[in-house]
Amino acid sequence: MTVFMVPSGQSTGSQPLHIVVSEKLKEKIEAGAYGPGERLPSEFDLGVFFGVSRTTIRKAIANLTQQGLVTTQRGRGIFVTEQHKISFSMANPLAFFDVALKQQGYEGRVQSLRFQLTQPTVEVARKLHLSSKTAEVYRQEKIYYADDTPIALDVVYYPKATGAALSDQLQQGFTYSTLVRHGILLNAATVSLDSIPATYELSDCLSVPLGMPLLVFNYVAYQGDRQPAVCGKTLSRSDWTCYTAEIEVDHPDLSFLEANP
Repeated sequence: MTVFMVPSGQSTGSQPLHIVVSEKLKEKIEAGAYGPGERLPSEFDLGVFFGVSRTTIRKAIANLTQQGLVTTQRGRGIFVTEQHKISFSMANPLAFFDVALKQQGYEGRVQSLRFQLTQPTVEVARKLHLSSKTAEVYRQEKIYYADDTPIALDVVYYPKATGAALSDQLQQGFTYSTLVRHGILLNAATVSLDSIPATYELSDCLSVPLGMPLLVFNYVAYQGDRQPAVCGKTLSRSDWTCYTAEIEVDHPDLSFLEANP
């Protein structure tokens, strides 16, 4: 058996030893060396293979478990999980996060991290149509879970009146569902999709490796006659989530072909 020796010491470069090992195992899983449902080598064999202690291996496996890549079955071993990403529709920007989770077989829940009154940035003030320089908004950070896995961090901004009236409810529920349930009927939205690497803070919140790509769903949702009701961004794990859209064009505009023969 080939032995892969991880550099000795508590860490290699800026990464802890168990992170290095978990990333190597992740690469093998993604490359197909271990298929869905297949059992990984034992902790002892992995320790020999990587040249590290069983404690390091256990931490590495725990990291893979948090990422949803493996599961540990007592008395049986460590198994690669089936990867089915949770999809959210870009075609319907007002699709409710919790409803999408339920439809795909997951129990959704929320953990509110912060909820506070603050001064809006110029961008937030513009999105919420706030003109007064003394205007305030409520800013919330909350983690969305699929079963027991943290899959997204929602950073939300509410007009002051909304945040004050629904403080308790917004800290316990999903954003869109909570607003609609309490009479704020959303009827339009402006959205965009971006990506960023996970920072130290985000990697800690979402249990992902530092630098892992995160999908960023930016949104402004409206009520009534284009009155902004909420704005924010949902940073979701790219290993657990994806955004999809079905687009049909009845009469495609092909005039550009004439201009560019």
